[in-house]
Amino acid sequence: PMLAEAPAPSEGDAAPAADSSGPLAGIALTIAGTFCQSLQYVYEEKVMAGDVQAPPWLLIGMEGFFGTLLCTLVVYPIAQIAPGPDHGVVESLPNTLLQIEHSQAIQQMALGFCVLVFILNSFSVLVTFMLSSVWHAILDNFRPITIWMCNLYIFHATDGAHGESWNSGSYLQLLGLGVMLYGTAVYNGSVKLPWSPDGENLLGSELFGGAASRMASPAL
Repeated sequence: PMLAEAPAPSEGDAAPAADSSGPLAGIALTIAGTFCQSLQYVYEEKVMAGDVQAPPWLLIGMEGFFGTLLCTLVVYPIAQIAPGPDHGVVESLPNTLLQIEHSQAIQQMALGFCVLVFILNSFSVLVTFMLSSVWHAILDNFRPITIWMCNLYIFHATDGAHGESWNSGSYLQLLGLGVMLYGTAVYNGSVKLPWSPDGENLLGSELFGGAASRMASPAL
């Protein structure tokens, strides 16, 4: 959309050079965020299943409390100093509070966001508590898949005004979806690998300590 809105260069103007640092920085931040998220999943399982055995709702409350504390004391002060497009900074807190105060739509969306995030985090921690952190990570991948499918539907429902169209990259996304579903079935023990000895489930063998028998979900 930004490229579509940008004015076309005149005949005497040189074409602007493509900035390749943006996508690389985004990929690096995504990988770093995924790594930190994996540490969180493993730690959640450890504190709920280890010697401490913290209740799931206590863990949810502590994560929310310290997350709010971190955003208030660290993230927002940095956003007030770092240069950006919001009145010269990354995030102008007075401007944000003013918009929330004078817009009922923003108030409703903010409230809905908080409620939905609370429900998401609650069920995520409960999945870790009842199954494992691996299942938490696997089921977490169904969020972008659901968003992608909703974007495809919205694109066709609005005649292309919103959402995402089906393009050449969609086949790669569909292939990734198939690989993930197949891997999930293998991990759960619902599908046996054809090259395993005598059709034995690889994850249920002694090589993996019978992981499938302990981690399998009866719902799949």
